[in-house]
Amino acid sequence: MNETLSVSFDNSPKEIAAAYKAFQNKYTLRRKLIYTVVYLIVIVLAVDLVVKYPSNPPGWIAGGLALGILIFNWIKPVVIEKKMMESMAELGTDETYTMTLYDDRIEIETHITQADDAETETVAITSQGVIPVEEGSEAAKEIAEHPEMVQDETHIEKTVYRLEETEIVMSEQRDLLLVFVNRSFIHCIPERCLTAEETLAFKAYFEEKALV
Repeated sequence: MNETLSVSFDNSPKEIAAAYKAFQNKYTLRRKLIYTVVYLIVIVLAVDLVVKYPSNPPGWIAGGLALGILIFNWIKPVVIEKKMMESMAELGTDETYTMTLYDDRIEIETHITQADDAETETVAITSQGVIPVEEGSEAAKEIAEHPEMVQDETHIEKTVYRLEETEIVMSEQRDLLLVFVNRSFIHCIPERCLTAEETLAFKAYFEEKALV
């Protein structure tokens, strides 16, 4: 099928955090609010039971469990977000993306390159295999004289979403275009990476497909 549009973009930590919160609000906030109401009712009933029967353990146990679950229910997303951001910082990689829109599918290429400040190791590929290049060796001297010999490896992962098989919803939040996939994943496309024409074409594609 014919290609409609191809856009390239990256994500800043702030944009990733915003996308994560948007995902949580869209798919888990309602359920979280329902659980909150239920546990609050349990807590109220437990408090009433404790007041009437202060020496009765079930009231204390039920109230304590409900309160603990209620707190965990609201703290868990914050903890997940913090760990996610810490993990991304520790990976030492930069990711850029290319999203290509077709009539029948959406393809996304993830380009993963090692960050400039990450620890690296120079190796030589020989007939004996891959051998680390030691500092001061002849190989190291040759590389110093010919830096073009060193190549930064970029790993590319490709994902294909076929529209007839995938639940996709696009929404706009501030300067971000968000593509939700199967209620389990989200792609964040910052408008700063797109021209005005690309932004309009991007929105038009999802509107035409009734994916908004």
